[in-house]
Amino acid sequence: MISDTIKIGILGIGGIGGFVGAPLAKKYKDSTTKIIFICRGETKNAIQNEGLLFESKGVKETIFPDLASDNPSEIGILDVLILTCKSYSISNILSTYKDCINAETIIITLQNVVNAKEIIRETLPEVSQIMEGCIYVASNVKKPGYVQHVGGPGKIFVGGKENNPLIDLLVSGGLDITYVANINQILWKKYLFVAPVAAITSAYKVTFGQLLADQNLMHILENMMIEIQSLASKNNINLTKEDIETSKELLTKFPFESKSSLQLDFENHNQTEKQFLVDYVIENAGKYEIETPYYNGVNEKINTLYEVS
Repeated sequence: MISDTIKIGILGIGGIGGFVGAPLAKKYKDSTTKIIFICRGETKNAIQNEGLLFESKGVKETIFPDLASDNPSEIGILDVLILTCKSYSISNILSTYKDCINAETIIITLQNVVNAKEIIRETLPEVSQIMEGCIYVASNVKKPGYVQHVGGPGKIFVGGKENNPLIDLLVSGGLDITYVANINQILWKKYLFVAPVAAITSAYKVTFGQLLADQNLMHILENMMIEIQSLASKNNINLTKEDIETSKELLTKFPFESKSSLQLDFENHNQTEKQFLVDYVIENAGKYEIETPYYNGVNEKINTLYEVS
């Protein structure tokens, strides 16, 4: 990042991409920092013609990036690529946009997984600069080109090789982003919340508020978290009883009617992240001979309910 112009690509302008991209595009309009929304289809057309409509805390703004495109040759080589797509899209998307990535490109991941680096390296083994990260936010697409921030603080944590100038640039652009040396601990702490909550709300078709109000479901949720705690320990990550309590408490920070993105994808008959939020836990626990009766039970319920093969 030594050139006068810095090109930052936001890949996937859904709930997370819109939340991250909107403040950056607004702040760096007409500057040497170029913000590119990498999107296609109806989303691309809507943003090209009318801008991104972003709503947060009751305020709506229309924001135009420097470029909205799905054409790698038009996008060019990126200094920074922020991956805000779904986990299942990473490999395919990186293959599509490999010509926008070189040895100097920094890739920031914001998926709800603990193995993003491995997923990226499977597709692009030569990529050296990966900053794994996570974001705490509930943000949804109302329609193509219209993103609504509905809850959560929007705090971002990233790890990897320390890069203060980049972090400063993103903070100045309106993001609440913090570098942490031990990102794996943070990724697992978020996974401790995201994965079991996504699974149980999908299996029982309940909102966050309904989950909180149901003692039986909260008992199942806690035991699913304990199963993840056991898996984390095999990856040299110590998740404490306090971490589990913090994760359960986090449910109270969201509106009563909030739903997990996994649940919404099932309801809308979209492709889902079940592979990363449910199957990953069961399969990897199996490798370590960790029993996961609660995860197994919820998984069976999801498979039956949504006819997952």
